[in-house]
Amino acid sequence: MTFGIRGNITKRELPKVVHGLIKNLEKKKIGYLLEKSLASLLTKQYRNSIPKRLVKSDREIALISDYIISIGGDGTFLATAKLVGNKNIPIIGVNLGMLGFLAETSTREIFSFIKKLIMGEYIIDERTVLEASPVKSSKTIYGMNEVVINQSGIVKTIEIMVYYNNQLVNRYHADGLILSTPTGSTGYSLSAGGPIVYPKTNVFILSPLSPHTLTARPVILPDSGVFKVIINSRVPVNIVADGNSIIRLKTPAVIEFKKAPYKIKIAKSVDSNYFKVLTGKLLWGEDKRKKSRV
Repeated sequence: MTFGIRGNITKRELPKVVHGLIKNLEKKKIGYLLEKSLASLLTKQYRNSIPKRLVKSDREIALISDYIISIGGDGTFLATAKLVGNKNIPIIGVNLGMLGFLAETSTREIFSFIKKLIMGEYIIDERTVLEASPVKSSKTIYGMNEVVINQSGIVKTIEIMVYYNNQLVNRYHADGLILSTPTGSTGYSLSAGGPIVYPKTNVFILSPLSPHTLTARPVILPDSGVFKVIINSRVPVNIVADGNSIIRLKTPAVIEFKKAPYKIKIAKSVDSNYFKVLTGKLLWGEDKRKKSRV
């Protein structure tokens, strides 16, 4: 069993965490691979020579690894999900800061979790992915959280018509549009007034960005259908998936959205609790008065 290791190299604590992790892996003779830039960072900080056979590119890690350990935060996890794509490799999300929605495992728990995983004491959580394909284009992008349509550097509203299974849902004059998965309901969609949706729910969330009609509200629709979005404005637009994939389009344009033919697998502790993570991140139930008395 081989664990690919990649992380957010801008995080100061990353080298220390990975250095401790690989020492434990080596002690227990557990196979691992390091992403090139991460290996370079470790070599520079600890002056240890890492064998070349253990240093791989992101692409190689995604081809060889049985599991990928993503160390950073939810943004790092989404970048890892993009790398994994349809390769069916479970991801272990390790958070360097506060508890994450996707990167749930703490740095203190990572090695003990790996030992439990090897013994089969873990669960796999599968998450839906959204596919976006501009019509008359060979390009397709995928979002585990969301796909956003917005202006391309021009401060001007855009006219958007949304169809679901060829039925008109709404016509918007807005700054843009968010199509979100349940996983992404706690991300950009939430800040745009969208609802929180349980990750196992088979739906997509449609949320307009700053619509010029106050009655234009987010809509939840089954993920079994196909969305067709028509943009009639004269300004160019961006189609952005998870903040790390982008297609720039001239308008008018048509984009089709549907459920991708694969899911992202997350390896988690058997004690994982979505609602505990949710309340911890959103500070539900926290009494601000207690802090003010200190």
